[in-house]
Amino acid sequence: MRKIFNFVLFLLSMFLLISCNNRQDKEIYNRLSRWDKAVDSIPEQISDSLQTLDPQTLSRANRAYRRLLVTIAEDKTYVDFTSDSLIQKVANYYEKHDPKSENYIRSLIYLGIVRNRMGVNDSTAYEPLKKADRLFQKQPNPNPTIGYMINYFLGSIHYNNANFELANNYYNETLDFARLEKEPTHIFDAFLALFWNEMIRENRGKSREYLDSLIAFNSILPEKEYFILNAQSAYYDAQGEYEKALECEKAQLELALDQKEEIDLSRLYFVIADRYNSINQLDSAMLYAQIAIDKLGYKYDKYNYIVYENTANIAEKQQDFILANNYRKIASELYKESVKNRLDTQIIELEKKYDLSEAENRALRSRQTMLSTAVLSLLLLMVLILVMMINWRHRRKAKMRLMVSEHEMQKQTLQTQILTEEANKRKWLMALYGHISERLTSLQEQFDQLSQRYVSSQPKIYESMRTLLRSTETELRDLPEELLPDAETFFQYTGIQDADSHLNETDKLLLMLVACHADNRQIATFMNASLQSIRTRKSQLKKKMTENGMDISIFSA
Repeated sequence: MRKIFNFVLFLLSMFLLISCNNRQDKEIYNRLSRWDKAVDSIPEQISDSLQTLDPQTLSRANRAYRRLLVTIAEDKTYVDFTSDSLIQKVANYYEKHDPKSENYIRSLIYLGIVRNRMGVNDSTAYEPLKKADRLFQKQPNPNPTIGYMINYFLGSIHYNNANFELANNYYNETLDFARLEKEPTHIFDAFLALFWNEMIRENRGKSREYLDSLIAFNSILPEKEYFILNAQSAYYDAQGEYEKALECEKAQLELALDQKEEIDLSRLYFVIADRYNSINQLDSAMLYAQIAIDKLGYKYDKYNYIVYENTANIAEKQQDFILANNYRKIASELYKESVKNRLDTQIIELEKKYDLSEAENRALRSRQTMLSTAVLSLLLLMVLILVMMINWRHRRKAKMRLMVSEHEMQKQTLQTQILTEEANKRKWLMALYGHISERLTSLQEQFDQLSQRYVSSQPKIYESMRTLLRSTETELRDLPEELLPDAETFFQYTGIQDADSHLNETDKLLLMLVACHADNRQIATFMNASLQSIRTRKSQLKKKMTENGMDISIFSA
């Protein structure tokens, strides 16, 4: 009894422990969900909150969710990513345990974003985003924010690889999703991406339209002023309005340090130097150009050679050929390095291959479906044929059993009929022989009496004996009426129909004896005739029956 009590107590403890763990996991999940909703607006606070959770104490699902939010918060706070291992683990978890969830799509998106932020613009950044796009399109209620992110970063990868037509398509999709979610920041970023894409395509009309749309956000999103100035500077420079462009760049320089996003100051100083060079203020141009070189530091960029090339051009204009030559040597080395490390993968080709792969996959799935249908149909047909064959065999066996049963019944009936006929024949013969035996016995008794008493003493008795013998012979030759067969009995024994009465009583008696397999001697004795007479009567009877069209097969039976 004590053991049972301890066992029950153990079960209750386990149940309570599991219940507590489930409740705790649910509470943590709800907390992560609340942080998820706030991570876009207050990423710094959410990042701090996430650090308060010990990953080792979380369930696998909550651990993956936390890692996803950590990656999102770091992206929103512009952390320099050095590895994609954390978000890769998240994607692996959701792919295995929850492949249809929105978090799996988000993990794929941020896998592409992290790699893009790490400076990767090849297939390793492209493929997770494209996979996320495919899964996103299968969602019953797609989230426009996710659609925005997918298309924005796919467009960025194509833009960085000079596939501007495809980039334009993705950026327009980005703008559509941004308008659906009604998020001003996202709408602004979509317009900005479209602006730069049209600028590099030298489509000044569309560029001006997008620039006007960006300027309209100046009052709505004051934190975006730096990027509006940057766009204005590029547009004015393209239009040859270098002074306006320079003013925008200087205004940018004042705002650069206040930006949440890390600003590439080397690039900003380089642009200012280029603007001064355009208006032929070479001293100012050289000053800003050298500051741009100093700001490069040891950070690698495939376009660093342009900064040195531009500085060399300014020095050459100043007639400082030695300085110009030194900068050109550095620019040449950097250019060779950039060519050496230039991407071999063409993303536009990858896009075509991906679309082709999707088409091939759809065709393969279609062929597999058709093959499965054909195999299933064939199996069903085989099962149907097998069922029909089994049914046919069962019906055939049942029919055979029925036929055998009927045959046995017919055989039994025939045997019964034969036995009945034989019994009737024996009955008739027994009656016939009984009559003869009875008469003969009576005659024998009378002869014995007469012979013993009167033959020797009284001659007249002899004459009486002779009279008795003659009368007995006559009685034996003339059967009583009850022994003469009727028409039904005659047909049963002989199989002969005598509808026209072609046969007399003697003929019928002869035929009945033949049917009972009596031989000629027996017939001669019974009918009180000689053997030759019986043969003659048989011959005459056959002839008579033949002439009247009657069956004579009874004589050969």
